[in-house]
Amino acid sequence: MGINPHIGTGTLNSVLHKVNSSRGRETAQYIADMALELRNMTRPYEMKTLQGLLEVLFYEASTEAHRVIVPPEELEHLRMLEKASAI
Repeated sequence: MGINPHIGTGTLNSVLHKVNSSRGRETAQYIADMALELRNMTRPYEMKTLQGLLEVLFYEASTEAHRVIVPPEELEHLRMLEKASAI
């Protein structure tokens, strides 16, 4: 199992940093909460397609709200351990 070389570098890191900021996590959690409320509102009316879409939105927003970013220095440490274990 290799370590993703793109995490912690360049543009991806700046995008992930924005999502992983306190405000970004709060926003994603708010969206997840609202999606779940909306999904629950559709249940009595059997809006199956809308329920499914709102559930996907809930899971995606929840994933963003709880995303963990490995700091670059820790990522380098993991790469060194990976190389050492390959010997």
